Amino acid sequence: MTNIAINGSSCPLPMKATSNGGFQGDNPLDFAFPLAILQRCLVVLITRGLAHLFRLLRQPRVIAEGGILLGPSALGCSKSFLLAVFPTRSLTVLDILANIGLIFFLSLAGLELDPRSLRKTGKKALDSAVAGICLPFVFGIGTSYVLLDTIDRGANRTAFLVFMGVALSITAFPVLARILAELKLLTTNVGRIAMSAAAVNDVAT
Repeated sequence: MTNIAINGSSCPLPMKATSNGGFQGDNPLDFAFPLAILQRCLVVLITRGLAHLFRLLRQPRVIAEGGILLGPSALGCSKSFLLAVFPTRSLTVLDILANIGLIFFLSLAGLELDPRSLRKTGKKALDSAVAGICLPFVFGIGTSYVLLDTIDRGANRTAFLVFMGVALSITAFPVLARILAELKLLTTNVGRIAMSAAAVNDVAT
């Protein structure tokens, strides 16, 4: 990796987009575009394989997309693997591609929803959202009293209590949309209530 000195400190140069090819002596993994293709292919292959396994266990496909094998619990433990396939300077491009895919999926999910039917679930969705926020928040604060001394005795008590409460009460809106779409529940009454409540939950938290 080539470094450049800025204000007396050394920082890595940004990755070039493409290489001149392996026959010119270039390593494709040192360039953004070939590395992004390898990363996406690796992510798709692993998540598809895990999705098939989880389907046999009657679990939604989105569970396989949580980075179980690519995360720190498996392949991510290897520093050589991370430096070769997921170097730090390439994560910005990968994050942009992931967010574009997420926006595209949520746009498709939004096309299947009728705004008028969402408004009809107003009170039910609001009641579900309030219950889905308050109860887990209270339980999260309660359990944090036990975990505070075991995780970090020097942690700020107030910040830790709020963090635990919010972490347990927040709804992952994109994940919920994936699960409902896969189960063909997105356009049902239950799905509309769940999506409306999740939207209220995300805005509130």
